Amino acid sequence: MGGRNKLILLVVVAAAACFVLFKYVLVSEEERIKRTLYAGKEAIEEESLGELMPHVSRYYRDEYGFNYLAVRRLFTWLFQEFDDIAIHVTKMDIEITEKGKASAHLLTWATATGTGREETGYIVGSSKQPCKVTIALEKSGGNWKVIETRGVEPGEMLM
Repeated sequence: MGGRNKLILLVVVAAAACFVLFKYVLVSEEERIKRTLYAGKEAIEEESLGELMPHVSRYYRDEYGFNYLAVRRLFTWLFQEFDDIAIHVTKMDIEITEKGKASAHLLTWATATGTGREETGYIVGSSKQPCKVTIALEKSGGNWKVIETRGVEPGEMLM
């Protein structure tokens, strides 16, 4: 391998290492939490249970009595009953409360089209009255996982 080829290879490897360093290593915990929440949002919008559930802790518990399996059943049902799910987030504040624990505070609502229906409606909150949702997270195995959700109010299509 010639000197010029070695130099090109070295530049490519250095660029790849910088990319990995900035994308995965030098990222704040707040940014990691946002990535987790937006990945969950995207999974719901794509109706992908397989992409959603890794972001939910096996120790999930909430004020409605839901646990990990109940959340899985709920989203299975939602994905069967609704299409074109869209989650709208107008505000998100992240608070790291202690080592390995955090809360995200959101103003949000969700729309969808019901199976067999043509019109879109609200399944959570509304644009005029978004839900003030608090999501508790815990760091587990190097990843942030949702352990509790509070403040989700059913929208018109679920009432």
